[in-house]
Amino acid sequence: MERTLYISHGDKGGVGKSYLSMLAVEYLLRFGHISLIEADPTQPDLGVRYAGIGEVSVAALPLNQAGDAENALSVFGEMLETSNADLVVVNLPAGAGETLDATAGMIRDLSDALEYRLVVTYALEKNRVASDALIKSMGKGLLSVVDEDKRYVAYPEYKGKIETFDWYNRPEREKAKIGELIVPSLGNRSALSKLEASRGRVADLVDKSNRPEGWMILDQSSVYRWYQAGIAAIAPIFGGE
Repeated sequence: MERTLYISHGDKGGVGKSYLSMLAVEYLLRFGHISLIEADPTQPDLGVRYAGIGEVSVAALPLNQAGDAENALSVFGEMLETSNADLVVVNLPAGAGETLDATAGMIRDLSDALEYRLVVTYALEKNRVASDALIKSMGKGLLSVVDEDKRYVAYPEYKGKIETFDWYNRPEREKAKIGELIVPSLGNRSALSKLEASRGRVADLVDKSNRPEGWMILDQSSVYRWYQAGIAAIAPIFGGE
């Protein structure tokens, strides 16, 4: 696995950016140590999950600083340079996308200088406003500086079938040079609440030889199937199958 900087970008909150980051961490852990950057220190949901796990280094850095984008990015760049991590996952909160879109060229400069493969997913809401934001990012924001085969639209399945998303039906989609993936939905509400309340690697939580305390059999079964579908969905963006 080559050095990789993965950024979970997207529309406002509630579109599955954190789930994508979690799946990225789970997949990339197969190849080595992960540096996970929580870009909203006030809500470090993934940081809490992976805290204390030796294979994951967790750092918190406020990137939702649209009015002070260059300084926020400068701190981010220093963190990358000094850590010298090979596999980096950046979990963006709502609002941080504006910072990254405003400093897109600098992010690409940083990625190239540190010899990272820059991979970005853009998680969508269903409405037209989300499609317009995606188009803007592809035109002059972060997605515009990412290689066409390393940028992806992510449809969160829990929002509905992809045919119901505005972007799916926009004429611009026909010409857009961007990949697509579907983030699977975990429909079992009991299983979802257990997953969100549990810490540690998802790969360990779904190990049937060691069911987590308080989990029912079908909780683990549902999470296992969601996990397998999620890994299958995200693997191609990192060159896997």
